Amino acid sequence: MKKIILTLCFLLSFVFSATLSEIQTSGVLKVGVRDGKPPFTNISDGKYEGFEIELANAIAKAIFNEKRSGGGDVKFVTLQTSNRIEALEKGDVDIVITTLTITDERAKRIDFSMPYFSVNLGVLTRKNDNIQRLSDFNTGKKLLVEDGSVGQKYFTQKGFNTVLCRSSNECYKMLKNNEGDGFATDNLIVLSYPILDRSVEVNIKNVGDTDFLGIGVQKGNKELLDIINQTLIDLSKHQFFKDAFDNEINPFYKGTAEKKYFLLDDIYRIFG
Repeated sequence: MKKIILTLCFLLSFVFSATLSEIQTSGVLKVGVRDGKPPFTNISDGKYEGFEIELANAIAKAIFNEKRSGGGDVKFVTLQTSNRIEALEKGDVDIVITTLTITDERAKRIDFSMPYFSVNLGVLTRKNDNIQRLSDFNTGKKLLVEDGSVGQKYFTQKGFNTVLCRSSNECYKMLKNNEGDGFATDNLIVLSYPILDRSVEVNIKNVGDTDFLGIGVQKGNKELLDIINQTLIDLSKHQFFKDAFDNEINPFYKGTAEKKYFLLDDIYRIFG
């Protein structure tokens, strides 16, 4: 009986998912995003801003362009690392753009778009601690990781002493309060903190294999996924990603973000 109930709940999640035509008819695209991860996403004075917000708006424009003369609206929903997949499965959001790493495990539950970014793991530390390499954490030091993140899985499997936190900002505050000795997540996330706080640094920048960030949609929502992928190809043709890097990403990171992590135009050319 328990298995039957779980199966029904799983199937019902698809019943309530919004198809492409339903989104176009309603005129509203629900997008799951994060807060406190500039230059990707951030909320300032109640307004969502950042690269992933612009990307979401561009996708919405493509979705509504031909079907609604008046266009459509984007409803942003703030999510945490731990509930991004669940929000898609429940139909709380139509797509997720939250620096979401594409993994085989997650692909069993949701579908991913083509990648729009590539990353490695990096570690944020306090300057005064003078931590230079990952082996410095072999002495029992605590490594802060977000619950449900790729960083949590990687460092836990490697046997590091990990401490969970709910968001990037919480991890950062815990690091500042000496509740951990390092904060590990995507390198382009941790690289943003030393720009505003000179008491922290990132000496460990490229840990593990290169991963890719993608846009998540509910499993089986093929038409929606297809239009997202085509939009990524079209945006690349019109230098959307190059312009974003030159005008937003690179200035924000003050030259410390390498183009190889951002410009995936060669991938899109294969399909475009």
